[in-house]
Amino acid sequence: MTTTTNTRVNSGTVRPASRRGLRGVPWLVWRQHRTTFAVLLAVAVVVVAALLWLRGQLADALAVVATGDESPAAQRAVETSVARLQPAGLLLACFPLLTGVFVGAPLFAGDLENATAKLVGVQTRSRFQWVAAKLGMAALVTVLMALSTGLTMKSLWMVGHAHAQAPRFTDAVIFDTTGPVAVALALCGLLLGATAGLLLGRTLPAMVTTFGAMVALAITWSLVRPMFGTTTIVTTSGGHVNEADRPPLPVGSIEVDTSYIASNGSLHGWGACTDVADRVACLRNKGIVGWSMEYLPLSQLGPMQWAATGALSLLIVLVAALTVHAARRTLR
Repeated sequence: MTTTTNTRVNSGTVRPASRRGLRGVPWLVWRQHRTTFAVLLAVAVVVVAALLWLRGQLADALAVVATGDESPAAQRAVETSVARLQPAGLLLACFPLLTGVFVGAPLFAGDLENATAKLVGVQTRSRFQWVAAKLGMAALVTVLMALSTGLTMKSLWMVGHAHAQAPRFTDAVIFDTTGPVAVALALCGLLLGATAGLLLGRTLPAMVTTFGAMVALAITWSLVRPMFGTTTIVTTSGGHVNEADRPPLPVGSIEVDTSYIASNGSLHGWGACTDVADRVACLRNKGIVGWSMEYLPLSQLGPMQWAATGALSLLIVLVAALTVHAARRTLR
């Protein structure tokens, strides 16, 4: 890439023209990728506006029911509004993949494929400055998009999280799309795409490779996500073992396990004595005195997300190191 210095002539003296805002390599990076960055920011604005509108619709529907209106129309309005949480979360859950495929992968692969990356070596700026400017500006736009949509999605979900049909906070459509996890996953996608572009040097193969890597990450992450929570256990006693005697869980909490508890503290599966005619007598013979409920309280959402972000940060550091290695290997 070459830069052109604009000049203005005044009284026979040639002076460099001043440019406000971005200058040098960052300005060139913005000029080269301004369409992609502008589309990302525009999509973020549209999604935030749509989520705010959904939040207003849900809040209004719940307010009507709160006044005592239990008509089918009022209940249907609430259910319709709550049902929109799932597709909204699914859309946001795709952002890291889309960022990696359509922003990260072409970031360097396009220059390598078109051979314009060779011009970097003849510029006054170093290759490191060029790579840093590209990644820095792409990361800034990515963070703005993920942060704005994540905060808005969380405010929407908090309005209707107590509804039975609302997604649980450990679901990907909530956990991965709100708070710091949304930002960390988006950065992972960007770096994976950029690394694939540097290593492969062609846009289409880099996009396909990034897609596969992000799908693999999503599958692995779905298995790892529950490990960041700390469960709470509540028990009952007194020999009350009917379904109605199960201890109520706090609003928004997630039931992890339900068991019977015996007087000696041992646990028995919820299916104990289900095939016996006198179920209560069977339970008493086993020494069962009550219920044991293990659950994740809603208060765990914040700690779980920050712990998960810490794990993702390690992944980001590893991928960033691979990105630097790929840049040195490709642009030497």
